[in-house]
Amino acid sequence: MTDQLPAGPFSKGDTVPNEGDYVCVPCGYRHHYKPGEHFSECISCLSGTGDGHEDFLEGEEMWEPVQPVIDEKEQSN
Repeated sequence: MTDQLPAGPFSKGDTVPNEGDYVCVPCGYRHHYKPGEHFSECISCLSGTGDGHEDFLEGEEMWEPVQPVIDEKEQSN
């Protein structure tokens, strides 16, 4: 059985649907979220705040799920 991560991207304030690592789109910072939590501003680049990334717009998506790396050797077995 393979765990499927939701497609995303997600906005600040959205409810986290599945546990996993998510990446901040503007800077690449990874953060582990659990279901029921809310996506927050990025503590690395401050996206989602007035001091954050200049390309961030309030209400725009900023978190995407990190897709696991598939090992080709494991896939062929």
